[in-house]
Amino acid sequence: MTEIPENVHLALTGRITFEQNISVAQGAQVIAMVQAPAGLLGAIPGPEPPGLRPELPLRMEESVRELPPPDESARQPLLESPRQALDASGAKTKPEKIAALAAYLTLVEGHETFRHQDLRRLFERAREGIPTHFSREFDKAVRAGWIHEGTTKGAYYLSDALRNLLEDGFAGHRGKQTRTSSASTTSARGNARRKPRAIPVPDDFAETDHIPMSIDGLVPYQQVRLKRDRLLWAIKLAKELGVPALKTADVTWLTDKLGDAIISRDITAHFKGLHRDGLANRSLIDNAMRITEKGEEYLSSL
Repeated sequence: MTEIPENVHLALTGRITFEQNISVAQGAQVIAMVQAPAGLLGAIPGPEPPGLRPELPLRMEESVRELPPPDESARQPLLESPRQALDASGAKTKPEKIAALAAYLTLVEGHETFRHQDLRRLFERAREGIPTHFSREFDKAVRAGWIHEGTTKGAYYLSDALRNLLEDGFAGHRGKQTRTSSASTTSARGNARRKPRAIPVPDDFAETDHIPMSIDGLVPYQQVRLKRDRLLWAIKLAKELGVPALKTADVTWLTDKLGDAIISRDITAHFKGLHRDGLANRSLIDNAMRITEKGEEYLSSL
């Protein structure tokens, strides 16, 4: 009986040369592949050729490059110089020019507050003559409601009413100033501000027999310099009298009794300054103004 060898020698020649000892079973598989019809060879599984890289990431990358940077437009200033701010606002009078440069400091250069010398510097940069009576013209801008006094002495901030000044100009503000000025000139004794009309006693003060002019531990109302601080003082007085929060009409009535009324059109702007510094807040129920602990500490420091 012939003994079957365990291994056979396989040698292939041609474009590819292969020579190796393999098992009898492997040799039988090779012979079957060689002798198989050509049509069957395509069905024999083999390694798949490496595929091409998908094009989707490339398209996504190209689409991202076409988009503008997200913050590019927000970082670009509205205007490039104080001269352009004066021209864009259409400012004609000296108080208007002061307000326009204050808007440039706030909206373009990003200053939250500013001082007189900051605005003087901008007049020089704009090649604009500095007003001879600068403080007097500045006070006119304050009285017009365009600029408000800040917490720190000598610091001021721009009114919210002028947030669009550099885009819309003074057209919508000039008429308001004119009406206010006309009313002021006809007021009694030539006062710069028109006194508020007589209003009825608020319900919260109907049982109040006397309005004190001072509060223990605080400077008297008439010695408080800033209007917004006087608003805070009045809110504190109301709390002392058992009224925890003041409405706008109540503020006007109470401050009038204290000798220097804060008219309603100025109250919102002054309150925003107090609220921004954490000195006062509003009730969610009736929108009345309340003093905070920080506000009471601030009054004590005056």
